[in-house]
Amino acid sequence: MSTESDHDPGSIDRISELHDSLLVHILSFLPIGDAIKTQVLSKRWKYLCSFIPSLVFRSDSVGRDIYKFAEFVSNTLILCNCTRLKKFAVVFRFYFIQQYETEVNLWTRFAAGKGTEILHLDFHRLGEYEFDEFRYELPQHVYSNSSFQELHFSSCSVTPKAGVDWNSLKKLSIGYVGLSDEVIQKILVGSPVLEILELYYFLGVSRLHFSNASLKKLILRENWDGKSNFDELQLEIFAPNLQSLEMLGCLGRKDCRLVDVSSLVDATLNFDLCHEEEDVLEDYGRDVNILRRLLERLAHVKSIKLGTWALQVCLFTFFSLCH
Repeated sequence: MSTESDHDPGSIDRISELHDSLLVHILSFLPIGDAIKTQVLSKRWKYLCSFIPSLVFRSDSVGRDIYKFAEFVSNTLILCNCTRLKKFAVVFRFYFIQQYETEVNLWTRFAAGKGTEILHLDFHRLGEYEFDEFRYELPQHVYSNSSFQELHFSSCSVTPKAGVDWNSLKKLSIGYVGLSDEVIQKILVGSPVLEILELYYFLGVSRLHFSNASLKKLILRENWDGKSNFDELQLEIFAPNLQSLEMLGCLGRKDCRLVDVSSLVDATLNFDLCHEEEDVLEDYGRDVNILRRLLERLAHVKSIKLGTWALQVCLFTFFSLCH
């Protein structure tokens, strides 16, 4: 004889009826710490989290024990049974301590060995906006991996000693970093299918020459060169195949010059420049020349978005002509 509970939909464990691959997919949406806690549910659940293809370790709390965080990451990687990883990310909000550099190098080697498609290393401390010479230095094995499709580096020292081999890389984002024209050139040569490049809170770059036919979008956001000599602050952009350009935030005193952007379709000039308090009028005159040169080079572009700085410069020019 059947009972009422036999026909009660609420008494059926539909979760247990799901295939393991679907359960792993569901677990991948949870924070990694919560996903690991599901091991206690049953024998079946004990190893499911070890097959999660995206591992994201995030520690935004400055007060948390740095040792426990590093230990948690290392122990989780030991349990990983995935043959390939979709994403590996570490968001590390502590002040980076050099004694953990070897451990982080092991994490990146693990990610590279698992054929990771998206690698995200963020070691920027919250509230820190001054340039600090010490950064986590990316190990050289990171520069020779053809599985990476997206790379995001924040507060990492990017210094490839040999060539770069990122044959599958389509998107690269680098921030809170000192760079050089030589490093940028190495990256471009070693990334033949790169489509999107983003630089933010960066310094040391004076020339961006892109011969890559694949590069379609360039994002420049914030700059650390504000206190440098103005004569050394030109940024020359040569990108005949570029289709989208975004210049955002405070670019210090950068004089950005567009040499060749003949394929550009849309441009966003939503940035501002630093002014010396004693030379405000002179600086505005400089701003007028910078904006004029930019707009002349963008005359063919179908869509141009202007931010507050550009509009203010236009108004300044208008009122100057009226007087």
